Amino acid sequence: MPLEATVQRSRRVMVVDDHPASGDLLREILTMEGYAVCVANCGRDAVAMSQEFKPQIALLDIGLPDMDGFALAKQLRAEPHLGDIRLIALSGYSQPPDSASGEDFDYYLVKPVDVDQLLSLLQRLP
Repeated sequence: MPLEATVQRSRRVMVVDDHPASGDLLREILTMEGYAVCVANCGRDAVAMSQEFKPQIALLDIGLPDMDGFALAKQLRAEPHLGDIRLIALSGYSQPPDSASGEDFDYYLVKPVDVDQLLSLLQRLP
C-alpha cells in the first residue's frame, strides 16, 4: 500500500452538516478515499461525537440549526482532546462574513464544494 494511502486511512474526518444527504455524500466520497469519517447533523452532536471519534479534520457547515459553524469551531478548538484539529468551513456564502475571525477556520470553501479541490486540500494538510 502506498504511503499516501496509509496516511489517509489514519486520518479521521468529521463532517457536520444539517442536510443529511450532503453529509452522507461527503462521508461516501471521503470513505472511498480512505478516510475514517463520522457525520453529525448539528453542533451539539458534533461536540459529543468528537469526544470518542477525536477527529483530526472537521468540515463544518456554517448554517446549523443549534449554533452556527463559527460557534462550533470555537467550541471544538477549546476541546483539549482535539489538539491540532484542522477546521474547514463549508458555506453557501461566497466569502466569510466580516465578523468571522481568522482563528475560526483554517480554510473556507464555498458550497457546492468542488470535490477535487476538497480532496487536494485534505491531502495537503499536515
